[in-house]
Amino acid sequence: MKKDAAAKKYAKALIEIGQDENRYREIGKELRNISAVFADNPELKRFAINPMYKLEDRQGLVEKVADTIEISPLVKKFLSVLVETRGIGIVEDISSSYSKMEDELSDRVKVTIESAIDLDEGRLKEIQKRLHEITRKEVAIVIEKNQALIGGLVFKIGNTIFDGSIKNQLQRVKEKIIQGVI
Repeated sequence: MKKDAAAKKYAKALIEIGQDENRYREIGKELRNISAVFADNPELKRFAINPMYKLEDRQGLVEKVADTIEISPLVKKFLSVLVETRGIGIVEDISSSYSKMEDELSDRVKVTIESAIDLDEGRLKEIQKRLHEITRKEVAIVIEKNQALIGGLVFKIGNTIFDGSIKNQLQRVKEKIIQGVI
């Protein structure tokens, strides 16, 4: 829980700076890029948080990585602070918190759709349009394939789950049979 609170504080500070400079979207993209680098390279993260290495060496390596993926001076400075405070170990959590704040500012909602099969573009556009009508927000869809669902769809919007999968329907029928309702 302490990690989540720290990640939110770092994200809030960065998004406030981004708002002041009217660059919070660009900063969010850069933060997601650097977060992906750390997620894909755990040894980089271990080096950056390890106090056995000189602070200058750790900051230098993170700066080189940031230069390679063309991170702005502002985000580089933020990363330097994270290395200094060993907050770099939670950069992925910071990125996640930042993205949620960015979505709120942009009046956007992320919806994860689980499906047993691939959904065609037309169906996705229809779903996105309906969700926009319901939420009155821009809808960003993330698709996850889950063959265990058998069929149907599961929608995750924030902390709310709408489960229309065949697997869930079969589970409910099973429970009713066990209870003697059917």
